[in-house]
Amino acid sequence: MLKVSHGFDAGAIETIAADRADDIRVNIRADSHAEFRQWFYFRLQGARGQACRIRFANAGQCTYVDGWQGYRAVASYDRRQWFRVPTSFDGNTLAIAHAPDRDSVWYAYFEPYSWERHLDLI
Repeated sequence: MLKVSHGFDAGAIETIAADRADDIRVNIRADSHAEFRQWFYFRLQGARGQACRIRFANAGQCTYVDGWQGYRAVASYDRRQWFRVPTSFDGNTLAIAHAPDRDSVWYAYFEPYSWERHLDLI
């Protein structure tokens, strides 16, 4: 069973559907108390070894649509080491294509610098 979650520091996504690995659909949420819409950060569980296709249905309505051209999202299995994943944009929908090697993977707009990470330095 697939699970998309964002209930952690800096997590942000709206899940539309996560019934099939090849058709996960999400929306990018607007920032709190602002009209800016570009940031996403979420965890996908239960997809190990499956060819996942994550579609951001509202990417064409984001704040900096031109920023999606040539863009590649980041992913991590431990939230410390991040790597780029194949990402495409057709003018309306942003899509990540990735087959995770582990049961749990985080995806983000760019490498997050969360409050938890900040506290690790103190």
